[in-house]
Amino acid sequence: MCLAESIDWTQTRQTFGQPLIRHQVIRHKIADMSARIDAVDAYLNQICWSVNSGDMPVAKICKEKFFTTKALEFCASEDMQVLGGDGYLRGHPVERIYREVKVMAIGGGSEEIMPDLAVRQMGL
Repeated sequence: MCLAESIDWTQTRQTFGQPLIRHQVIRHKIADMSARIDAVDAYLNQICWSVNSGDMPVAKICKEKFFTTKALEFCASEDMQVLGGDGYLRGHPVERIYREVKVMAIGGGSEEIMPDLAVRQMGL
């Protein structure tokens, strides 16, 4: 959602006579968001493959949970930067995601609990 919103916004928003997407710093933000989303997706696919094979990789699930919420925080923050003031408007999807990202990170185990649980599941 955040990545798609940023891409749509940067293709239509004009700054200094050109679309925002033409600015290198914006392109790098989009690349960073996309890379983190791809990493979350790849790790989730690996976990699903393990589960479908009969394994229950609890440590990997814990690591995926906190990695995903960190990626969501990053993407929400970067999207807010790209959208500028418009992203802060009440009712805007990015404003809601930015506001609720901490709740998503805490539910089901906080960022402090999940890494510890992962390490214990690794036998350490």
